[in-house]
Amino acid sequence: MDKTDATSETQTVGVTVVVPTLNRGGYLQVCLSDLLAQDHRPLEILVVDQSPSVVPDVEELVERHPDIISYHRVEFRGLPQARNYGWQRARHDAILYVDDDIRCGPQLVANHLRVLSREGVGLVGGGVDEVHRTPEVANEPGRFKRWSATPEAGFTYDGECEIDHGMGCNFSTRRAAIAAAGGVDEALTVGASLYEETDLALRIARCGYQVMFTGSARLQHLAAGTGGCRTDQVAEYVFGLAHNRAVLIRRHVRFFQAPVATVHLAATAAAFAWHYRSPGALGWAARGFWRGWRVGGQRPVLTSFSREGEAP
Repeated sequence: MDKTDATSETQTVGVTVVVPTLNRGGYLQVCLSDLLAQDHRPLEILVVDQSPSVVPDVEELVERHPDIISYHRVEFRGLPQARNYGWQRARHDAILYVDDDIRCGPQLVANHLRVLSREGVGLVGGGVDEVHRTPEVANEPGRFKRWSATPEAGFTYDGECEIDHGMGCNFSTRRAAIAAAGGVDEALTVGASLYEETDLALRIARCGYQVMFTGSARLQHLAAGTGGCRTDQVAEYVFGLAHNRAVLIRRHVRFFQAPVATVHLAATAAAFAWHYRSPGALGWAARGFWRGWRVGGQRPVLTSFSREGEAP
């Protein structure tokens, strides 16, 4: 198949963009406007709204574009659950995840699909420009450092390469790949839900899929200060960090690397305790670690969300 034929084929492939959101109506309205301006069709924008109320501007957009925007108000709270709801309810098999606090150009979906459509590719991470951070020089994005069980970013990179993981605000996958991996692990819905996308990407790779990065599928992350899965409670944050890092250590590092990664995590918890003058944070980190270690030895938690019109 030549390049022209490949491009023609991807233009007929439908894509569902899943947008989890919680208490960010103003940001969501801007995000949806950018997604509606995408060049690619067929397109579905599936909003998973966990907010207690709907912003009028968002409601108006949904009413004006019922053929594209699929709006879902849900009762549960949690980013992993929202991601699982999205891929199971999606109209199309190609799934793109973006945060509600992003801006993007009209080629975002098409550039993701161009790489995701390649044989053997199960997940694609896209380029991310952080509004409130100094741009970093990056040549090797999306690496997972197994000696410390920590994901590296570097998503300002402009090129294309194989990676270990993508960034949660901008990655795409296929329904078959995410299903084979067991979905996003809902056990990681603690604290700020850290590393849930890293764990997913590593499990998708373990299933035999290639995980790729393309800087051309680029967006701007506005990093809203409120809403979403953020938490301003030190104890809750440290507990969640230790819990989810322990899951990564148990699942994705070798036995001889685990002690080093655990010491690195302890040093991180101590730094938080010192910075926030909160000695109790060390106790919360210990509790989070032991609970996360147990979770890491278990299968991912996945709620079954049937599609509309199907029996649960």
